[in-house]
Parts: sequence; C-alpha cells; structure tokens
Amino acid sequence: MELNGRKLKDKARAAMHKLKDNVKGTYYSMADIPSSSIQELAAFIQLNPGSQVTKKNLIGNAFSFFRLNLNGYDFYLETRSGRILQLDGSKDGKRFVSYRSYRDAEDLHSPVKLR
Repeated sequence: MELNGRKLKDKARAAMHKLKDNVKGTYYSMADIPSSSIQELAAFIQLNPGSQVTKKNLIGNAFSFFRLNLNGYDFYLETRSGRILQLDGSKDGKRFVSYRSYRDAEDLHSPVKLR
C-alpha cells in the first residue's frame, strides 16, 4: 500500500482544523462567550422575518442578497443556489465576521464570537 503524500497532508490539515474548531468552541462555551458558526448565522439570517431579501438572476445563476439589522447587529449575506458566498457581520460598527467562500471555505463550521 503506497501512501499518497498529498492525501495524507490533506487529512492531517482537516484533522487539525477540526481540533482547532473544537478547542475554540469549548473555550467560548466555558468562557460564556456567545458564538455561532457561519452556517448557523446564514440560516438565522435567511429565516429571520426582518431580513430584507433581493433576488437576482445573473448569467443563468440565481443569487440572493440578504440584509438584517437586529439589536445593533448588522448582517449582509450573499448566496447562490443555497451556497454561502459571502457573510459580513458587525455590532455597533465593529466587524466581528467576514467570510468569503473562495478564501474561507474551511471555516464554514468554525465558531465565531458574536461580539
């Protein structure tokens, strides 16, 4: 059985990323810091009745743009066919999350502080 170096490296990277997420989530929980993952935030924004939604069909692709202002929190979300492309969140003008699918795909399930 031959070991593929790239496959082994990818598995190690994924395991370390998962470990980091677990440690981070446990710390936030123990320190009583409100947190959520990008995917959970996106679902919250999409399902919130206060969200303003704009839908556009560009070059045959259906895009949805969401804006939500809630209790001092400002969120902006872009999706294409249900896939999260961009998510920005700020509280009182201070940004606490900036997700871009092209650079942060590994962080989709990582906990983010909501402060």
